[in-house]
Amino acid sequence: MSRARLLGSLDIPGTAAAPAHARSYLRTILDPTMHALDAIADVTLLTSELVTNAVVHTASGDGGKVTVSVMEFPGGGILVQVADEGGPTRPTPRVPDDEFDLHGRGLRLVDALAVTWGHQRDGVGTTTWFMVDASEVRAEQRDAS
Repeated sequence: MSRARLLGSLDIPGTAAAPAHARSYLRTILDPTMHALDAIADVTLLTSELVTNAVVHTASGDGGKVTVSVMEFPGGGILVQVADEGGPTRPTPRVPDDEFDLHGRGLRLVDALAVTWGHQRDGVGTTTWFMVDASEVRAEQRDAS
């Protein structure tokens, strides 16, 4: 029986630079010859959104840390977990009050692009996770490698 494989895990200081660190890390562990490029783009975008939320809305942004873990499942699924140090709210997609507001769309993107997503709270913080289907490697990607 095939099992999920941990691609990596990274602790990031909860600063404004955390989303960029997460994106850079994903570029080093996600293989474009194994996963569809659009799936890698989705994983990168959604991870960046969740890390941003962790820094802005939880204790991770007050001198704490955010942990990003990435797993690959047989058949091509990629699971990303973003663990923070907890905050007063739970992750919930919302409709921005102003359609031109630049904030408040992150979880709506997760909801729209992920196959599934959710969160779990415990005594330490909240882990928000999502799964993306990365099984469709395009023929041109295989030919280029």
